[in-house]
Amino acid sequence: MNSQTHRLSVWSGVVFMVLFSIGWVALARFLPPPSPNLTGLEIAGFYRDNLFMIRLGLVLSQASLVFYLFWVVAISSQLKRIEGSSPILADAQLLGGLGGCTVILIACIVWGAVSFRPDRAPDLTLMLNDFGWLLFTTTFAPFMTQDFAIAWAIFSDKSPSPLFPRWVAYFNIWTPLLFIPAGLILFFKTGPFAWNGILAFWIPLVIFFTWMIVMTVMTLRAMNRGTA
Repeated sequence: MNSQTHRLSVWSGVVFMVLFSIGWVALARFLPPPSPNLTGLEIAGFYRDNLFMIRLGLVLSQASLVFYLFWVVAISSQLKRIEGSSPILADAQLLGGLGGCTVILIACIVWGAVSFRPDRAPDLTLMLNDFGWLLFTTTFAPFMTQDFAIAWAIFSDKSPSPLFPRWVAYFNIWTPLLFIPAGLILFFKTGPFAWNGILAFWIPLVIFFTWMIVMTVMTLRAMNRGTA
């Protein structure tokens, strides 16, 4: 039962990706993101024209985060096998995952607040929309914490049969480096560093989901190297 629980927790990462994509992309239509250059009237129109589906999509997006948390815990359980009785890196990865999940949750709540009163003043709608998108796109520290903790733990594994291959550690170092351009979003409303730009949004988004797929596969393989 313990092994089955661990395995289901790892697969919950796939459930998160599917449900979040349905809610945030297919229903709410937040991909591609609305331009930071849009006026308050244009943003208000975006919400009014798709009000019910945005609300439904945000509810589903929030629900998907439950599965992300189980996935994060499953990775930490494997890191604890490396660290033993002092799982500092496993705990850091867990806290980073919890922090990232909290940020996404709050962003969804903020966007939900925008949809709750679609008839409010356009300037207030614009401000809340900005708040939600800046939360979602500029917060990279928790995810960097996850990646660096995973990499450090893998490098510290000196056993004859390591749980994770070393290339996974290098992958977890390069991944957060590609998140760094998101820190420049505050300075740009257009171009590659805007919240809808190629360097600050699209590349980090693709890298994040690629990272989730890689870590799901490699965590499942790690589980096969003994009892989780």
